Amino acid sequence: MSEAQSIRVEVLVIGSGAGGATTAIELAQAGFEVVVLEEGSRHGLDSYGKSLPQAMQLLYRNRGMTPILGSVPIGFVEGRCLGGSTEINSGFWHRLPPEFVLRWTKQFQINDFTVESMDEHFAWAEEKLKVTEPPEILPKSTAIFKRGVEAMGWSARAVPRAASGCVNTNACAAGCPKGAKQGVSQNLIPLAEAAGARFVTDCTVKLLLRSQDRVTGVLAEIRREDKSADLVRIEADYVFICAGATQTPSLLRRSGIKFHVGDTFQIHPMLKVCALFDEEVNAQKSVMPLIQVKEFWPDISFGGSFFTVGQLAMNLSDNWPENQKLMESYRNMATYYVAVRGTGRGTVRPARFGTEYTIAKYELSQVDVRHLSQGLARLATLLLSAGAKAVYPCVQSLPAIDSELDAVRWLDENLPKSALSLTTVHAFSTCPMGERMDRCAADSFGKVFGHQNLFINDASMLPDSPGINPQGTIMALARRNVQHFISQKR
Repeated sequence: MSEAQSIRVEVLVIGSGAGGATTAIELAQAGFEVVVLEEGSRHGLDSYGKSLPQAMQLLYRNRGMTPILGSVPIGFVEGRCLGGSTEINSGFWHRLPPEFVLRWTKQFQINDFTVESMDEHFAWAEEKLKVTEPPEILPKSTAIFKRGVEAMGWSARAVPRAASGCVNTNACAAGCPKGAKQGVSQNLIPLAEAAGARFVTDCTVKLLLRSQDRVTGVLAEIRREDKSADLVRIEADYVFICAGATQTPSLLRRSGIKFHVGDTFQIHPMLKVCALFDEEVNAQKSVMPLIQVKEFWPDISFGGSFFTVGQLAMNLSDNWPENQKLMESYRNMATYYVAVRGTGRGTVRPARFGTEYTIAKYELSQVDVRHLSQGLARLATLLLSAGAKAVYPCVQSLPAIDSELDAVRWLDENLPKSALSLTTVHAFSTCPMGERMDRCAADSFGKVFGHQNLFINDASMLPDSPGINPQGTIMALARRNVQHFISQKR
């Protein structure tokens, strides 16, 4: 590594995902000099759509193996590439429901935050990402799920997606090789670059540099293809941290900024089930199920999961001796989930043994366990009503559910907490925004308390668990916040 070089920019943005790309395009189009630092690499469409192990190596943090620690360990995945997690998610799109706008305003005292004021920002993101309703002809795994929903008489909807040209490659989690699913590398980032923003990839920010109540810049490591690296000091007039719900608080705390940072980590805990049908589903050849059940929202929701033969084996592995023969029937199987709006609490801390590591912890609450149990009962009943022969939950030592009477047991009993195998792809709330100095890390527009030129503009600023796919909310809030910044500075 060479001796640290020094560079100066006007605005430095750390992270290029939903929040970072939105921040960059707005600033660049307003005439600011913008440099965006991204820890991961830049990949073209020719690198997308690979096998999942290859994709995890290229596009995911820790190759897709990031644990959330606690009495029930939870598997967490997030992107680490240009475009962040938008490159590997489902593209499902939700607007923040009015109930949560009101709750967050009341509980966190967020100024100038209304459904009406947010409309234009959601509409902007939906236009940029080409958000559309799903096609009328639904994939088989979706049609089966819909059949179960109708049998139960529950409310559900086919969720809009940022994937207007979807051709069912079943590659969302590996990056869409057709460019149909609109990760921000396909839209916002090219527009930001056209407006003058510069994106520096393979760049890890080690530390924020501070002087009294200002951040003067960062110390960053830029890696070359030959694995060598340059240590660079990048000075900036303003810094926006958009590194996500785990990396943003880790960087802040590593830099000595700890006020309400990393103390309120929240997630949507998710329990998956595999369902076996008499009919062929061929879920491995289709996009994941596109319908979500909101009958029990915001506490509980159901939907479908990404399906490959390898993913099926992993989901069946909790009870492998009993389940391994099911692999022969993979064409007749699909994967679904119950997700709950987490009410537990967690923390995020930088590891003491290396700046590239972050330690996330979350403790399931009893309410979480109760909702997961009730959700399993209802989801299994739905799938059996849709024609499933049996439902196989990701719960150790729990037999297959093959009757509705076996399913409804969990309406009244709690699943054994220690036997749960949970995952999540939604994390937030580690640096809550609002005017409540007793619980927030940043003000109503993301400016970090105690600092004149430091801002947060990503999932970490969401003050509470929203109970929906959060990308739309992140982008709308990020645009709102950065436009407020621009109005103040210009």
